[in-house]
Amino acid sequence: MNPLTTWFIHRFLNPQDQWYPFISVFYLTYACTFRCPFCSDGSGKPYHQLSDKILPAEEAIRLLKIIREKCDYLVITGGEPLKHPDFAEIMEAVGRMRFREVVLTTNGYEVDKHLPEIAGTVTSLVFSLNSLDAERSDRFFGLRGASGLEKENGPPTSGGRSSGDALKTILANVDLADCFPGKLYQIHISSVVSPGNIDDLYEVYAFARRRGFIFAACPQLVGVKPHSSLSHNNKYRDFYAFLIAEKRKGNRVYGTTPYLKHMRDLRKFRCFPFTMLVVSPTGDVYYPCLEIGHRAGNLLENRDLHDMRQSGLRQFGPQPNCDNRCQSA
Repeated sequence: MNPLTTWFIHRFLNPQDQWYPFISVFYLTYACTFRCPFCSDGSGKPYHQLSDKILPAEEAIRLLKIIREKCDYLVITGGEPLKHPDFAEIMEAVGRMRFREVVLTTNGYEVDKHLPEIAGTVTSLVFSLNSLDAERSDRFFGLRGASGLEKENGPPTSGGRSSGDALKTILANVDLADCFPGKLYQIHISSVVSPGNIDDLYEVYAFARRRGFIFAACPQLVGVKPHSSLSHNNKYRDFYAFLIAEKRKGNRVYGTTPYLKHMRDLRKFRCFPFTMLVVSPTGDVYYPCLEIGHRAGNLLENRDLHDMRQSGLRQFGPQPNCDNRCQSA
């Protein structure tokens, strides 16, 4: 369906028995080597503690073909999507599906191993970067003892590597991605604004601007609510005021000025959850959204989204009128 038609349906009609998503967010895997404190679902449960079930390449590709029938735009995320053992095969198949845009979010730690398939498929490569200070980065990553990790050995450990190695690796991989020949993607630097890193984010923004990358920021959520220390935090408001000023200068800050003001003020906004199709690593579809998290069905078992929305309506009721929540990029 034409995106303008889809927008009109959601903005003015919002039929309760039909589902016309603009974009799909596919959680390829919930696995991740890092243990960042803000990476969790709508209930506040860390992603790495969720089910470790994933689809093998053949089934994941079949699922993505169904998603392609429904959406022109795709976000592949996690966890850390590069931890899927069949990541390369899946990404090569996505490239053949001709989505209008493909966004890949990553912590960047293992990007170097996958740049060929990323470069030919992804249009926006989003690196998560929350500080350029090595010790604070290690604490964000949840590295025990703030002293490093091994790439292939699962959860972080404290032995064998020096403090700051993870950040050095990620920054080196940003360099590799920026110079990779024939790349389709633009690089985005995405930061979570938390009470402990606001001062650091000016340096992260300066890094992104200097390199010509797009910079995005969203507040730390605890479950679906902004961290309690942000609501009346002048440093938090000042940082968003800085981003708004940079945006008005024409610099590459993600989001419109009204969007950035909503993030600054943490105001309630009107939500259109059925513009999105959020899919779990095994193909489950969330109703009405990831944050509320009801299971409406599985795309591998039922590819009829209208039927799935009607089933969700019968089981869980209509889209709720939520309170002030979910301020995220």
